[in-house]
Amino acid sequence: MQTLRFDAHDLLRAPRLAFSLQRIWIQWLGTGSGYLVYLLFSYAALMSQGASIAGVWKSHGLLPCLPGAQSSASWYAWLLWGLGVLALLIAFLYTNTAVARAAYMHLKGNHFYSWREAFAFAGKKIASILFAPLSLLILILLLVFSSMILGWMGRIPYIGALGVSLFTVIWFLASLFIVYTLVVTIVSLWHTPAIIAATDEDAFEAVFQSFSLTWTQPWRLLLYQAANLVIAAAATGFFAFVVKKSLLLMNRLFGLFMGPDYNAFAVHGQGLLQAGLVQLQALLQPPFQPFAAQVYFSKAFMLGDAAGMPVMILIAAYFFFFSLLFIAGWVLSYGLCCYTIGNVLTLLALRRRKDGENLLERKDREEQEEDPGAEFTKPSPGIDSPQ
Repeated sequence: MQTLRFDAHDLLRAPRLAFSLQRIWIQWLGTGSGYLVYLLFSYAALMSQGASIAGVWKSHGLLPCLPGAQSSASWYAWLLWGLGVLALLIAFLYTNTAVARAAYMHLKGNHFYSWREAFAFAGKKIASILFAPLSLLILILLLVFSSMILGWMGRIPYIGALGVSLFTVIWFLASLFIVYTLVVTIVSLWHTPAIIAATDEDAFEAVFQSFSLTWTQPWRLLLYQAANLVIAAAATGFFAFVVKKSLLLMNRLFGLFMGPDYNAFAVHGQGLLQAGLVQLQALLQPPFQPFAAQVYFSKAFMLGDAAGMPVMILIAAYFFFFSLLFIAGWVLSYGLCCYTIGNVLTLLALRRRKDGENLLERKDREEQEEDPGAEFTKPSPGIDSPQ
């Protein structure tokens, strides 16, 4: 078991804990699968409006998005795109839970916990992972619907306006609770994977802890989350910088010793990747102009004439393109791992401060199944525990 300080200093461990083949592979495989589904549904949505595959690739590449692309898209196009977004969100929460579980078991000293076990754990908890934030959204919708009914009742002549005005304070408190619940829903989306991974509990525990953390540790939660985002972004940027320099070195070495053939398929492959990420380049360049060139394309790659290119060179170019795409996904997966593990460390620190409990010392249900002699320790709610 690793020794933690249970404060903000622990967040600095996230980049090192995330730099693991196992945890990056979990993130890459899960999120990549969800992204592939999103890609297929988004292309289908755009093509349902009359666009061709070549046209969608030219305008959107690997980052298709219906909003902004079609001013008056049909309902079935929005349905297709919405299903893609839903699949990506489910895959993201599911994968984050698997990564959080793998990191949590590593912190406990179980270095033999496999990526298959992490995915199996997340699969058993998929209903809880989804229902925790969903239940909060349903609660907000019910409150909004109740306010609509009361508003319609307020239209009753004479007594309607008087009845509404008499309970103004109650309506204000209800509106304040809606705002609070909306904040808790955001917290739940952040921390439900970490809560379920570290407690082996259900959606009720995730909702309860989301309310508890928001109520008892609001400033720490906000500051930890901000620090986590900064650390994850900095670690991802550094990793991307190292990866780009490594690719440049590879290009120079192989270009020097292999000659024109390597340059031919490498330039074409990099051109394909650049064309596929054309939307990303538009997002990165304006706000990160000085730094973007260090981690992203610093020049434009001209695609070669595919018709006049030798078949083997063309095949090699596509292999090179998919390899670069795999590496780019690896960099992104590392960043997401940093963020997810940072949330796990945040939860461990805040639960220790809030409830006086070290979650690394308890035995959960999964561990009890593996070791029948182990005693299951249920985490104490402790919402009113002394700070």
